[in-house]
Amino acid sequence: MRGRRLALTGLTIALLVMPFALVACGGDDPGAIKDPPSIAAACEGDACSFCDPKVWGGVTPDATTDLVIPDGMTVVVDCAAEAHTLRVEAGGTLAASRKVSATLTMHGNLVVAGTVDYGTPEGRIPAGVTAEIIFTGMKDEGYQGTPSVEAGDDGSTSVETPIQIVDGDIGLWVAGSGRLLAAGQEKRAWGRLTDGAGPADLTFTVDDASGWQVGDRVTLTPTVPRSAGETWASQFDEAKIAAVEGNTVTLEAEPSYAHDGCSDCMRRGEAANLTRNVVIRSADDTSHAHIMVLEQGIAQLDSVELRWLGPEKCGGPARRAALYFGAQKEASDPSFVRHAAIWGGQKGFVVIEKSHGIEVSDVAGYDAYGPGFSMFYDTNGCGTRCADRAESAPHGIVFDHVLAAKVGAAKRDEEGACLRIEHRLAGFEHSGGEGSGARDCVAVGIGWEGSGSDVAGFGWTEGGSGRPDDFTFTGNVTHNSGGHGAMVWHNDDEHIQAPYTNNEFWSNGGYGIHWGAYGNPFEFDGVTIVDNGLDSVAIKAIPATDRPRMVDVTLESVTILSYVFVQTIPATFRNLTFTGTRPVGVSRTFQEACPDAAKDDDPNDPDCIRDWLRFENISFAAGMKPFDFGNAPNKHSVWEIRGFSSPDHAMLPADFDLYRADNEVPGGSYYEPFDAWLVPR
Repeated sequence: MRGRRLALTGLTIALLVMPFALVACGGDDPGAIKDPPSIAAACEGDACSFCDPKVWGGVTPDATTDLVIPDGMTVVVDCAAEAHTLRVEAGGTLAASRKVSATLTMHGNLVVAGTVDYGTPEGRIPAGVTAEIIFTGMKDEGYQGTPSVEAGDDGSTSVETPIQIVDGDIGLWVAGSGRLLAAGQEKRAWGRLTDGAGPADLTFTVDDASGWQVGDRVTLTPTVPRSAGETWASQFDEAKIAAVEGNTVTLEAEPSYAHDGCSDCMRRGEAANLTRNVVIRSADDTSHAHIMVLEQGIAQLDSVELRWLGPEKCGGPARRAALYFGAQKEASDPSFVRHAAIWGGQKGFVVIEKSHGIEVSDVAGYDAYGPGFSMFYDTNGCGTRCADRAESAPHGIVFDHVLAAKVGAAKRDEEGACLRIEHRLAGFEHSGGEGSGARDCVAVGIGWEGSGSDVAGFGWTEGGSGRPDDFTFTGNVTHNSGGHGAMVWHNDDEHIQAPYTNNEFWSNGGYGIHWGAYGNPFEFDGVTIVDNGLDSVAIKAIPATDRPRMVDVTLESVTILSYVFVQTIPATFRNLTFTGTRPVGVSRTFQEACPDAAKDDDPNDPDCIRDWLRFENISFAAGMKPFDFGNAPNKHSVWEIRGFSSPDHAMLPADFDLYRADNEVPGGSYYEPFDAWLVPR
């Protein structure tokens, strides 16, 4: 049976208008008024102990008690505290003790319109003290979620349904002008292995283990090559730390799998530290609460652990995640998530919807269902050409040194069956508005459970994107994932972003880069794309400008997918080095004849599309076929080669064009190794 609703101001309406210092911490009579000195003595100054019955009018809160902390009062959790629901009013404060370890177990919602102070970067919960907020009693299938959007009056905007606090959607709600402040002992969230670990090898070295301690739980990511098959999906190891010396860590138990490490090479894994002394979590992994930041609320999280958060049911619940910033616009600018571990939940790590300026840096997300880290603007109300996209898509947010590890497909209702299948699953949906992107991030183990045609470590999704000019994508890695390393699915012919530089995509199940949708002007520079299950690069989108598509790339192969629109300029690839680990360097997936043979002689016919490529300074390793031109549907398909190098074809000129074998352009001849008509230039 749920008990009465208790507030520090007592139970009489008259007390609500009294000066708070006179009524906050009365004695056994909940309506009694005590003078200020007595209150100060009872509350040790201006802060009351949560477990002192005098604070709540002589009642010790339990799982049935609904509580309110009013304006002007601070209540300190310094015990094993419990409540059914708790509302922190504007001006009120719920604080964690800095002296003793304590827990607050919630059996319903914790609503913050005032302040939750579980540490700040300037006043952290110190080492040796643990502060936990625990949620229990919820069921994922019972979460309602919040329906998202409908079309605006003119059909060009999406009008979101305001997110209201739902009694049954149990979690921590930061609303009004509430503040969620939480900071534990400062601790680096994750790092790259500079020396690996494995069976019979308990010790590894990471590039930065600042703050790591004996007893912390760490996870190691897989690094196995694709030749080992799909075994990577299970090759995460978890263990506790037995010793730390500088950046060298010794585990209590040896890993079951090898995890490669090196200081300056490609194939190396990551280690994430999952333990913090400030924790917001569900009671266990059977049901999952959430954190919602709404309206003018802010969340400033530094060196915290969010465990077993993010409720999931088939197809939902909508607009819920472990940590969700909901349509706050500029109000979210002071928020940050730093040095955090978010793990073991069922739905997402951090989702940012129509909210701007949030810092997300040095965060480890591990073991959940996707998407992992997401910048979100729901375009369902207005399609892919929404008029308010630029202002509404999250802007001023760059995921910086963030790890998305072991992210599976969400539950989806497919023909009456609840399946784990995602058509757009990504570790990072990072394409927001101006000033957005990803820097020094890693996606690993994406698509480890479930399936989907467009699973990717990094996804340029149409939803969420403001198609900005100012966009960052540099120093990122996808490895050992079930789908593509990167999935570009943007249509954009206006925004000339800076090149995407120094990224790596290796040992993934799909393409290293799957490049759609119809047309865009993006450019990848300084990329390494090797050991992927399909080809290194699959090109579907036509170029929107004459800038190169790729420059300074190490790769294995390029596949041209079937185009939808007619090209007016060639797709240019510059300074490509092919490793020789695949039999063919450049080929196409479509080799069928044009449906109407009479149209295949028109280079601009939309029903019989040509492909037009240009390769500049392209070199191939010995033993591989550089090109397989084959039967292009359009007779005028052409690959322009400038600066060709191959030890197996040293007799060819440096510059030539390749055409379909029956397009006998003057000055050329049929070259059987490429199945093409070759014309020197």
